[in-house]
Amino acid sequence: MSKTEIYYFSGTGNSLAVARDVARRLEAKVSSIAPLTGEESIHCEADAIGFVFPIYDFKPPRLLDSFASKIADVNSKYLFAICTYGIAPSRSLQHFDQTIRACGGALSAGFAVAMPHNGIGSGVIAQAEHVRMFANWKARLPEVCEYIDTRKKGRIESGSVFSSLFRTGFIKMLPSALKFLVLMLSRGADSLGLISSADCTGCGTCQKVCPAKNVEIVEGKPRWSTHCFSCFACLHWCPKQAISVAGVDLNIGHYHHPDVRIPDML
Repeated sequence: MSKTEIYYFSGTGNSLAVARDVARRLEAKVSSIAPLTGEESIHCEADAIGFVFPIYDFKPPRLLDSFASKIADVNSKYLFAICTYGIAPSRSLQHFDQTIRACGGALSAGFAVAMPHNGIGSGVIAQAEHVRMFANWKARLPEVCEYIDTRKKGRIESGSVFSSLFRTGFIKMLPSALKFLVLMLSRGADSLGLISSADCTGCGTCQKVCPAKNVEIVEGKPRWSTHCFSCFACLHWCPKQAISVAGVDLNIGHYHHPDVRIPDML
């Protein structure tokens, strides 16, 4: 039995890659959260449980709240979390700590790991910046794992959104962000859903990688339902780059973590 179990959620592979890196050092078991969302209760025999997830709009994905509430005996576990972020972690780990406390447990440690931004405006981020982020994480990995392995408590990281905007090249992303804001105000949020272009071949990759099972192929084209996790997995893993937000060019650079492949996402 592994003494540590790690649950992850990932759309483009950033959080999966981080979860696997930690798991290798701690000899931990790794499980995807998405297939477990329908379970009424999650029983884990390990004495330490980790959660690895991306940050969306400066907070954890919505499904983390409901998933955390399903962990049995959460008050008896050493709990840690690692969030991956493209712009800033803000106080997302503190928010997740509040979620854990509402379930009867407490977050003992939380780490924020910079990974390539893959949302609106991300096309301006140079490949060299990606490489730098990967190297920084590899350098931090031993320290993070030592903290977890020795069951230390009290370190929950955060990061200011304002100070991170300039460090991450947000200024270059600003035109795309403003364009999206104008579209949302003028057309409404409901009009800015994911759609496929004429380049779509109906290969079904988007359906396969969607962790929410929110995509089905109808008459050779993808159709999105209403329970999207907003992870953009379908957009980034499309081999033809045929998926966009409402057919609008928001300079979203097609990306997935270089150590992750489509079979890893299934």
